[in-house]
Amino acid sequence: MSAPKLVYVSQIRTTPSKLWEALTKPEFIRQYWFGAENISTWKEGDPIEGRSSEGTLDWKGTILKSVPESEVVFTFDHLADEPPSRVSFKIDPQAAGVVQLTITHDEFQEVSPIRERVKNGWPKIIEGIKSLLETGEVSSDQGGCGCKTTDATATA
Repeated sequence: MSAPKLVYVSQIRTTPSKLWEALTKPEFIRQYWFGAENISTWKEGDPIEGRSSEGTLDWKGTILKSVPESEVVFTFDHLADEPPSRVSFKIDPQAAGVVQLTITHDEFQEVSPIRERVKNGWPKIIEGIKSLLETGEVSSDQGGCGCKTTDATATA
């Protein structure tokens, strides 16, 4: 049995193309991912690495699915004594000028210290993406994503 998945949904005033760029280009990622970069070709089967602002490998994975401007799915190996989990970014165009971003993090082991660590980080990352795309800068607050969040214990 695995731990419940984490799901975050946010409406962002942008285009699928700009959101894809924000999710896949290191120069954008470092602005909202606490100074870190996610480095990959973003092609199925290729590696992905999460590196700290100092260049240290924080996590690694493999791209499982990649459909530009639509969806990317990858494994998330936090280099701990826990099997890799899975992350997906889904981009869904909504009304004119609005895109829905759904981040799902799942396939955790039943008792997962990694799940407990990442569940508080995702809302801050989403708020950073939203702020960057809607205002051109990342809010220094990054307190919460204003997004719909679903996990085992609560729905907001």
